[in-house]
Amino acid sequence: MKYLPLIALALGLIACSDGRFEPGGSFLNPLCMPDGSVVYYEYANKGGQYDEVKATAANCPWNKKS
Repeated sequence: MKYLPLIALALGLIACSDGRFEPGGSFLNPLCMPDGSVVYYEYANKGGQYDEVKATAANCPWNKKS
């Protein structure tokens, strides 16, 4: 019960975001951009359109083979 306010806050923040969830990734296994940065949301460009997503799981540092 003591975690219920934290869960409600997290869900509220997610609901208020401007972007949309990018399919294919998750909180525990997100997608990454070519530079290795983590991507959870896709945001529209200035024209309101969604460009082609460059994020893939293969770009994540923990998925690259040394």
